[in-house]
Amino acid sequence: MVLSNRTKISLIQFLGLFELSDTNLMFEKYSMDDNCTNIDDIKKSIMTSSTLDNLLSEIISTKQELRSKISPKYRFDERWDDFAKCLFLDGYKIVGAKLVTLEPTIDGVLALEDDLTNEIKNSTLYKQVEIIKLIEDSANSFKKSDFNGCLSNARIAIETMVRAISEDKFSFQDIWGRSLSKLKTENFITKDEENAISATYTFVSNGSHGPLGFTDEEYARYGRNLIMGVCYYMIKKYKQKF
Repeated sequence: MVLSNRTKISLIQFLGLFELSDTNLMFEKYSMDDNCTNIDDIKKSIMTSSTLDNLLSEIISTKQELRSKISPKYRFDERWDDFAKCLFLDGYKIVGAKLVTLEPTIDGVLALEDDLTNEIKNSTLYKQVEIIKLIEDSANSFKKSDFNGCLSNARIAIETMVRAISEDKFSFQDIWGRSLSKLKTENFITKDEENAISATYTFVSNGSHGPLGFTDEEYARYGRNLIMGVCYYMIKKYKQKF
């Protein structure tokens, strides 16, 4: 199971609702560090654990019992909703008392968004702080069920990245389409790559109302993941060339 840092932090916030004795007992059950005395200890145990699969399975299957321990109930419900949405962004959906994987994952590989953010931070990319903020704003919009905002921020992230490369490396400052074309003219990308990036951008620009068979939530996640994939491709290409 591949979880993003965002999901792990949401899990830590969720576990922070409970008595430390309850949390330590669960950690002991699954051979995790069970000497937690504060939220920082819980964070360390979650972040350093080699696998959280069994812990998550127990938390999800015993949701009602865990909810009974928290008062007022809205505190549990708010943290649970945040955790469930973070899991969904990572490709896992809570269905009843089980966690369902939405697509194949590879154990030991960083979640795409974490890898993307690390690549941007470790580059010389112009406007990297702005791009990372847009990626985060996209996720936060998703968690608030603002699916149009989720896709809009994701779309602006790739637009900002393309325009930043064009401006910083080729001294060309213009609108999105012309900036993308400039990258092709300068042989930063091929014609096929230009077409693929442009098509993805246009696809996501249609908003969160997906085709028959998709919920708005599913479609927003799908469109956002497409953009994150394009951003990752572009930043890797950028670092290779510059």
